[in-house]
Amino acid sequence: MLCKAACPATCIQLVVLLSAWYGVACLKQQPRVAIIGAGIGGTAAAYFLREELGPEVHLDIFEQGEVGGRTQIWQNGSEVYEMGASIIHEENKYFRELTDKMGLERVQLGDDSNEVSIWDGQAFVFNESAWSLVTLYRMIRRYGLSYFYMRGAPAETLQRYKRLYDIQAEGQAFDTPEELLKAVDLYNLTQRTFRDELLGRIGWGTAAQKFAGEFVAGINRIQYNQGNGINAMAGMVSMLGAIDGRLFNIKGGNRQLAERLIKASDASLHLGTRVTGIYRREHGTYELHTKCTSASLEESHSSKYDAVLVAVPLELTNITISGADHTGLPRRVYQRTVATLVRGRLRPSYFGVQQVPKGEYVMVTENSTAPFSVVSRQREVPEGRKVFKLFSRQPLSNETLQSIFQDLTVLAVRDWEAYPHFSPPERFQPFKLAPGLYLNNAWENAASAMEMSAVAAKNCALLIARHLRESSACQVPDALIHSAKGSDVATILDS
Repeated sequence: MLCKAACPATCIQLVVLLSAWYGVACLKQQPRVAIIGAGIGGTAAAYFLREELGPEVHLDIFEQGEVGGRTQIWQNGSEVYEMGASIIHEENKYFRELTDKMGLERVQLGDDSNEVSIWDGQAFVFNESAWSLVTLYRMIRRYGLSYFYMRGAPAETLQRYKRLYDIQAEGQAFDTPEELLKAVDLYNLTQRTFRDELLGRIGWGTAAQKFAGEFVAGINRIQYNQGNGINAMAGMVSMLGAIDGRLFNIKGGNRQLAERLIKASDASLHLGTRVTGIYRREHGTYELHTKCTSASLEESHSSKYDAVLVAVPLELTNITISGADHTGLPRRVYQRTVATLVRGRLRPSYFGVQQVPKGEYVMVTENSTAPFSVVSRQREVPEGRKVFKLFSRQPLSNETLQSIFQDLTVLAVRDWEAYPHFSPPERFQPFKLAPGLYLNNAWENAASAMEMSAVAAKNCALLIARHLRESSACQVPDALIHSAKGSDVATILDS
């Protein structure tokens, strides 16, 4: 009635005033998102959220440990050694593009000179040669054509996986890992063992069995500290680097990407802060309870958020979640992996040889009794010694290390709950625990990798953005538009 009685100019002024008032109210209700965990998943999610929502969202990242999650380093002057997640494939689109966008330098890893040897705990069963034709001859002599029968499977898996990038570019997101995996025809690979998938492709003969138990299992021991009982998708991810050596890492350490993403996303980082509880409130918002552990006395705080992303495995936290139905979720067991960095020289007598194979890169068979999963030479240092990195399932005693190395110096040890203990058929936690509450690590037991975390981060960022848009009060109210109907101002608002 007011707009019909007043002149168009008066109507316009009224709507402008009401819109300005409502805009101020919206500014006071700027959406707030909490991200728990400052690893690649959490920091990539912050970056993707900023891309999706622009400056109108406030982002808080809570981290009780170190930025970078499983991408940690040990540094000695200018020498940097990766202690956790260390290798990225060139086809890992998000990690590669984010590395370039953040101005970080990629170091190609495909041309290292470390010739690989395989040890069964008693003897070396296979040695690479500096001459590729010699290596090929040795491979065929021991394993037949198994390697060539296997090559196509990881590449095929990669092509299916890459379809996710197109799906996400279109803005499509999934509430569960099952939906996401089925969209690119990868779900079935998570429901059977890699051993069955592999031998089904290369055959069950003696040469194929050796190839599976020695070469393939040796790589799986390096990648996941587990044998061929892992699920087939994780196995394909593990084998990709063996058939396609386009690998890189970030000069100075992969953790730099997480650090740069926090800055680029303009998120507020709360280090030394442990999240103790997530409570869903009456109107669908969340109250986050935290404790600051960096001070001598723990200080408790609570803050309110419109959405929360848990970017750490639920199994490795003691977070209380209330008001969201998360009962009955599959609970994963995590594989302990200890990374040990040493300086010294390998003892040939430990391996029962006069001279350790030239490459000094020793992986082990599936059933090896060795106390380690791999020994890899990192670089040479003065006085004829070298730096080696070992992965093992348990901490290595000084006595054990002394038996493997002479002139030994232990530089660093990192004890990780590194990745899920894969146990097909895999059962997944959902990405969406409740409206506004999401879990980035939900599909980690399909295959654990930095790019997997980044893809999950994109999916969760899309889910959060959709949730905030749907629940946002920062829209021009229908009543405001309807009040202008019948006057010229309606045309202005509709345009």
